[in-house]
Amino acid sequence: MRHWRPWTAVICRFAAVLLVLVQTGCATGGGSPDAFAGADAGALLDAYAGRWTLDEASSTPQIPNHLEGVPDETPFEDISRNESRQMRRYRRLAQSRRMSVKEARATVEVLRWRPSTLVLRVEGDTLTYVPVPGTSLRVPLDGSEAESREGESRVRTKVGWTDGLLTIEHQVVGGGRVREMLEVVGDRLIMTRNMAAAASEQALTLAYDRS
Repeated sequence: MRHWRPWTAVICRFAAVLLVLVQTGCATGGGSPDAFAGADAGALLDAYAGRWTLDEASSTPQIPNHLEGVPDETPFEDISRNESRQMRRYRRLAQSRRMSVKEARATVEVLRWRPSTLVLRVEGDTLTYVPVPGTSLRVPLDGSEAESREGESRVRTKVGWTDGLLTIEHQVVGGGRVREMLEVVGDRLIMTRNMAAAASEQALTLAYDRS
């Protein structure tokens, strides 16, 4: 029995270290919506709260939606001629996810959301988020979703906390998913947007200054 005691001690010490690491990860929030639990939400999001104005000169130019005007029933194979590199990426994503033209068009429109004024506000257990003029979303901080519309398509939005940054994800029902990562640097808010499933798609960057 004495022969196994050193190994038992090593295992116990390893388990203790592992428990500390797990507890530390839980405390920092990681990617879990539990990071917003209770009174912590206001503290975590305090730097994000307020009104922000888009700085066009420091932002990625608006991208076109090459599916605009394409009839919903059109097969993707019929619109592949003379397409841009960006449109080719959208088409491949849509075909891999078996999206319709309507669903793919709505996904690109969500990617194109570009508010000239962005409002972020914590109200109790929700984040008030204004992604486009005239549209105000109250997104729960418990990881559940809020629903809005993009044209005829439904969009489900949820927020999270990943590696110390606010994450907002928009899922077009039946379509693709757009992810936003928001970082506050001084008095500037940097929003990085991309299609979550399109690994090769270049991210879009929007820069905002406090109003």
